[in-house]
Amino acid sequence: MGDLQIYNQNPENDEEDLLTHGYRSDLKWALKDYRPPRYRYLRYRAPMQIKEEVLQSNRVCRVISMLCKETGKSTDQLNCEAMAILEEMGHEFSEGVLRCIGGLMRKVFKQILTRVVIDKEQMASLSRLSKQSPLLIMPNHRSYLDFMLVTWVLYSYDIKTPVIAAGQDFMFMKGVGEVLRRCGAYFIRRSFGKDKLYWALFTEYTQTHVINGDAPVEFFIEGTRSRTGKSLQPKFGMLTIALEPYFDARVSDVTICPVSLSYERTVEETLHVRELMGIPKPKESTRGLIKAHTILNNNYGTIYVKVGCCLSVHKMAQERKVDRKVRALFPRAVIPSVQPHERSFVNELAYRVLTEQQKGAVTFTCSVLASVLLSYLQRGVWSIAVEQIRTEVEWAGGFLSSLGAPTMQSETTWLDHSIAMLAPVVSRVGEDIVVDKSPTGCEHLTRSFKLCYSFISLARRRNELMHSVINLTMIAILLQHPKVPTCLRGQFLKLRQVLSAEFIFMPGQEESDVDHSLATLSPYLITSCGTFKFPPGPERALLCSLIRPFLQTYLTSWQFVLSYLPRTEGHGQGVGEFCRRVQTYLSVLQSATEGVNLSVIENSLIGLSRMGLLYISKDKTNMYCLDPAGISDLIGEVALILNPLPAKL
Repeated sequence: MGDLQIYNQNPENDEEDLLTHGYRSDLKWALKDYRPPRYRYLRYRAPMQIKEEVLQSNRVCRVISMLCKETGKSTDQLNCEAMAILEEMGHEFSEGVLRCIGGLMRKVFKQILTRVVIDKEQMASLSRLSKQSPLLIMPNHRSYLDFMLVTWVLYSYDIKTPVIAAGQDFMFMKGVGEVLRRCGAYFIRRSFGKDKLYWALFTEYTQTHVINGDAPVEFFIEGTRSRTGKSLQPKFGMLTIALEPYFDARVSDVTICPVSLSYERTVEETLHVRELMGIPKPKESTRGLIKAHTILNNNYGTIYVKVGCCLSVHKMAQERKVDRKVRALFPRAVIPSVQPHERSFVNELAYRVLTEQQKGAVTFTCSVLASVLLSYLQRGVWSIAVEQIRTEVEWAGGFLSSLGAPTMQSETTWLDHSIAMLAPVVSRVGEDIVVDKSPTGCEHLTRSFKLCYSFISLARRRNELMHSVINLTMIAILLQHPKVPTCLRGQFLKLRQVLSAEFIFMPGQEESDVDHSLATLSPYLITSCGTFKFPPGPERALLCSLIRPFLQTYLTSWQFVLSYLPRTEGHGQGVGEFCRRVQTYLSVLQSATEGVNLSVIENSLIGLSRMGLLYISKDKTNMYCLDPAGISDLIGEVALILNPLPAKL
């Protein structure tokens, strides 16, 4: 399949806790002998030498020559501007600083974490691969800790630490930006539009690290942190730039290493919930980091770091018959744009990376607990007996494990530990587990939004297991309606299209996903003459409860589209403005309090756009209806899916 197998099917024998691995002293750990294996064709270059070579590259010289004619500026003037950009962008890697920060991180992690679990066999395999071809390390993105966590792990196992593509927000943090730069971060603007010089410098700076193999290149395929607890849709730009040297035959192969970072609890959990409710995030600053010292008093459980199947770009390109000879037809002085077949290949590769990340993700028991508690909240129950919850979570964890979503449960005190991981929203009061209607951190919110806070906080944790069961939940909710089984595949494909912005679906695998889902659920289904029935029971109820909140929010959002959204281009509304209007309405509905999640509301609109029913401009400042009748029909279909009995809206 064009990949190099690293992911261990039986990891428990090779797992170890990095907080207790090796040296007991943090100082000795920081000063340990560090001699990572190097890429076989590496030519050592200092950070300044890398910048000079970028400035002298064919791409940058060509752009500077073109800008001289367009702007009238001299070559020397543009060269000075280019070097200033490179000084702002480039890293200044220092092993001494890396050792100091690594030792400090180890000390902090011992204070706030229970374990950092690593598969040592995966690390050994990654070390071997680092000598064979340039590496692209691509972790999922859930926390600010992601930036340095991978670097810290690789240093611990004597693997060359990566250069990290980071947003410029961190560069402006006094002291912190310089430390990150010396640990290998290079800073890029969030957007640089039509700035040709910046584009050329950024592209060449990234690609020179890939070609020369100075260090692995680390970036996030999702582009930004996921606040929702599940994977975001991939961004293709950075991956396209990193693979262009392969398309140009300047490297023989590139190895892509998907990395799954599974947090039992993220340090920014409260901020993420507030952002999903529309409260702007505070600007990154050193002062804010200092104020956050209170996290040292909390426990954030366990982090699992797993490396998925490393993908050989060359092998996959051969299987997909990607023709690199096309680029050989261009003159050397011309840098060809990305060809359609290359773009298609990159898109497929991006989804494959996300899929591998999800395969390595760990589902914690607190996510199962959150799912069970949400099913009670949806019925208006905020306090449940401890033994009742214990029984239901143990059953739900076992059921989900049988479906392919293994949960991590340890010690006899797992319930108390899971409650602690869901604090301050969930607490134990005597013999009851209580969900707080007004948890700490939302005192300034209105009463209706305080209720929503608890819903969204628990929904984030539930979302951590959704990737492993999403296809099964769609089958379950479709089979609860008596009229659907005869056209199950067609309805499944349509529902998948509706949710295409919400979850990660591998393109081209629709039919195989249906077959696999039906085979997985076969012990619970009744098959007759090619049709399927899913009898009522706790299994169906659990699966339906996981997907129903998304569809309920989608339904309300679409009804708003029909009622309030203009149907002509000149009177369109911005996506953000419209989402907040929907959120305000949903916040007063007791039956849909999870629906105030702005991310879900926006995804419901993107789903309509992908189906050709709604127009959304690229900058999301203009949106209007294209097919009101089509939206109305879709509302009717989803309403019938949610309600087993035919109902008229």
